Amino acid sequence: MRRRATALLTGAALALALVGCAADDGAGPGPAPTTVAGELADVNATPRERLAEGGTLRRAVERLPSQWNPLHLAGGDVSASEIRGPLSVTNWDTDARGVTTPNENFVTDVEDTVADGREVVTLHLNPDAVWNSGEPITWADYAATVAACSGTRPDFECATHAFGAIESVTHGESEFDVVVTFAGTFPDWPALLGTVLPAAGVADAETFNAGWLDHPEEWFTGPFRLDEVDAAQQVVKLVPNERWWGPAPKLDEIQYRAVSPDAAASAFANHELDVLDVGADANAYQRALAVPDAEVRRAAGPDWRQITFNATAGPLTDPDVRQAVARAIDRDAVAASSLAGLPEELQRPLDNHIFMQGQEGYEDNAGAYAYDPGAAAAQLDAAGWVLNPDTGVRERDGEPLTLRYTVFSGVPASANEGQLVQAQLKEVGIAVELDAVPETALGPVLGEGDFELIGFSWYGSPYPLLAVANLYGDPATTPTNYARLAVPGLDDLLGQLMTETDHATRLGLADRADELLWDAMPILPLYQRPQLVATARDLANVGASGLGSTRAEDWGYVG
Repeated sequence: MRRRATALLTGAALALALVGCAADDGAGPGPAPTTVAGELADVNATPRERLAEGGTLRRAVERLPSQWNPLHLAGGDVSASEIRGPLSVTNWDTDARGVTTPNENFVTDVEDTVADGREVVTLHLNPDAVWNSGEPITWADYAATVAACSGTRPDFECATHAFGAIESVTHGESEFDVVVTFAGTFPDWPALLGTVLPAAGVADAETFNAGWLDHPEEWFTGPFRLDEVDAAQQVVKLVPNERWWGPAPKLDEIQYRAVSPDAAASAFANHELDVLDVGADANAYQRALAVPDAEVRRAAGPDWRQITFNATAGPLTDPDVRQAVARAIDRDAVAASSLAGLPEELQRPLDNHIFMQGQEGYEDNAGAYAYDPGAAAAQLDAAGWVLNPDTGVRERDGEPLTLRYTVFSGVPASANEGQLVQAQLKEVGIAVELDAVPETALGPVLGEGDFELIGFSWYGSPYPLLAVANLYGDPATTPTNYARLAVPGLDDLLGQLMTETDHATRLGLADRADELLWDAMPILPLYQRPQLVATARDLANVGASGLGSTRAEDWGYVG
């Protein structure tokens, strides 16, 4: 038997972990897989005995969930994951360095062995753990969850089919011993076993797809329960769960309020919120610093800004155009502009598609695709895109080289970024039309492919190598490959990445994969964003958590 401590995501972000990332239009940060300049974590860590009893914690989200199933294709956004966190199975605790131990409220022990080329993981569940229905959490729930999203049942609208790597789920000596056997080795197995859904909630496709729309109370569990969803006021209220078997929550209530990004800083300044995800908003950062009895907590940045190319749209089907666009964009200038007003050491481009700066495995592979407008112009010339001196726009076969760049209304960083890209591409004869859509349209725009160029942030997970397959895998079977580009030679590497157990070898495979991604250019990384979280000064165990996690029952105010 061997045991492994690995950086994990909590149950609050199951779908994010399985997909590897979650998309965001640019308004705020999420869970972090890496380290950059800054502290590993800053959450005002405080023992439970020093916390006051009671109090309300008011947090902002971008929107209230419409789909409460975390494994559904429409259920994995960051807002929904954040709200579901205190209501969900959370199998792992993670410290600031990513070292993980079982959360004894749900899992008392874990065994991980490899036999005959198969990874076998046994979870020993806490027999006191129950769903809000009163039913115990058992191996049968894990078996049903895996079956739902194994990829063999297309009528289940799953965000991921990563469970297809699992060969079987059985029970051990009791129903509380979950024996998970993989078809081969699977070094990222913790990402699949961070949480579970009740068998009743995934019983059939109709239940999986539509049964969670009305947030069924009996299918959740955790230290808090759902008390109210006020659609008119756009507020979700959570209260302590009477069925909770663990340490009692310190707070009386948690409120999640849907607040637009441009209004969140004002709400925090007016003491209408106790937490503000500052993200890359310099104005919000400065305003938060000026709020009495508040502080800004800072940790390693969790997410990365990038531009996705729709490789099936117009001129972007031509790899020469995608590469030339990358060479024509001054990513240093974009980072400096978007992060102006924040610490200067954070204002630098990201030169890898897989790893973050400071993370083991990070290599600068941008190489030939660094900012070079002369090289961009020469490449377009060679590809037959000839500059029309009258319009300043290149043409080929009578068609102008015009690209549509999608930006989000009400998100200043998005508009600023679009204007910068527009001006920079104009210098090499590429016309850019800015297409403004509501920020709530991010999911539909990506899902329907109704864009040519689009800038948004990917939220990372502690499983960057698992994310490679989910962002860049075969578009025929990977719904989150929004570039819709099959990268030559990449699928073979992905197969090795998913099964290779030697760490150094795996990093080498990732380096080769990143080089292929730079040449194919489905995505242009821009920069890594900081994790800056403003909080009430006396709020404890909440803030910029970096790689770490905190338990909702331990959130509270210093007494």
